Amino acid sequence: PRVTKGSMMMRPYLTLCRTYGPILVIPNRGSKQKWGGITRDPYKTFQHKLNRKQQENHGKLPLKSEERAQRDLLYPLNVQSLEQYISEYVPLEKFAKAPFYTKVGRSQRWKTFKENLQIIYGGAMIRRKLKKTDPFQPIKFARWAQETFIEVNHGLQIKDKEVLKRCCTETASESLRKEIRNKMYKWNFIGEIERPRIVNARVAPLLNKDNLYGQVIVRLYSKQIMTVHSLSGQLLLGHPSDPKSVLDYIVFERPLIKEDSTWRICGKIRPQKPYHKTIKKNA
Repeated sequence: PRVTKGSMMMRPYLTLCRTYGPILVIPNRGSKQKWGGITRDPYKTFQHKLNRKQQENHGKLPLKSEERAQRDLLYPLNVQSLEQYISEYVPLEKFAKAPFYTKVGRSQRWKTFKENLQIIYGGAMIRRKLKKTDPFQPIKFARWAQETFIEVNHGLQIKDKEVLKRCCTETASESLRKEIRNKMYKWNFIGEIERPRIVNARVAPLLNKDNLYGQVIVRLYSKQIMTVHSLSGQLLLGHPSDPKSVLDYIVFERPLIKEDSTWRICGKIRPQKPYHKTIKKNA
C-alpha cells in the first residue's frame, strides 16, 4: 500500500529526544488527527470561550429568540425622531459664493443644481403625505417656524420644560438644557431683517419604507439680543444693549404617517463661511 505522511502519523513511530534518547510515540487512534495533531472546530471553541466569558461577566447566557421576542413585547421600541439630519445643505449666500469662472464656483453651482432637484422632490412628498391631515403651505409654515423659534428661546429663558417638550425633539431639548445649565440665559427678539423662508425639504424612511419622516430647514435672518451670565452674575457671553444680526438655519422634523404628529425643532445648521480667494505671494 501507498505510504503517506498522514498514514505514517497514525502508526507508532520512534523519535529522538536529546534528554531521554529514542522515544516510542503511540498516537490516539480514536481522535480525529491530521498531520499528527487533533483537529477541532474553531467556531465551537470560540463560542464556548465566548459563553464562558459572558457567564463570568454578566452571570447569564445570551437571550434566546423566544425570550427576546417576549422582551420586545414588554418593552417596545419607541422611535419618535431620526436623531440625525437627512441633509445639511443650505443654499449659498452671496458672501459664500465663488466666481463662476473659477473651479470652485463651477462645482458650487453644479452641487446647487443637484440639491435643488432633491429639494423639489422632498417638498412634493411632504405636500402629498400631509394633503389630507395638515396641508403644507411653505409661506405660512416659515412664519409659524419663526414664531416657534421665538417661543423656544423665551421658554429657555424661564426654563419652561413644557414648551421645550412641545416644540423640540427629546435630543434637541436635552442639548439646549445642557448648554444653559448652571447659567442665566436672557434673549430678546428685536425684529426680522429678511422674511423667513424654507431653503431645504427632505424625506427619509425609518425602520421600513412606509414609515416616512420629513425634515424642513427654515432660514431666519433677524436682530437679536442675547446674554449669558454665570450664577454669580458675571457676564460670559453677549451684550445686554447691543443687538446683533444673526443668521439661523433651524431644522424642523415630523413623522408623516402619524395624523396627530406636529412639526418640532430637531437641530440647527451652522451658516457658511465667506469665500476668500487666496493670493500667492512671492517669498
